[in-house]
Amino acid sequence: MLALCRQVHVYEYIPSSRQTDLCHYFEPHINAACTLGAYHPLLYEKLLVQRMSASTTPDDLHQGSRVTLPGFSTVDCGGGGIAAPSATP
Repeated sequence: MLALCRQVHVYEYIPSSRQTDLCHYFEPHINAACTLGAYHPLLYEKLLVQRMSASTTPDDLHQGSRVTLPGFSTVDCGGGGIAAPSATP
């Protein structure tokens, strides 16, 4: 979606103050691995999303539960001597 949209809203990916260890809201199974990852640590992905977020403060993320990510078309990587591919051949 980041390649298609100017911004993407993601809900509860960064655990908010409402976070629980329930895997699904509709069943009583409790497991912290559902939020933090069991097969590979989701912590690094969540930290990357938190850094990419357009939210102003960490409190915005943890209280509001919504992360707003800028779309790739809106990100300025500073060039670094690498030219973007041309749309024409």
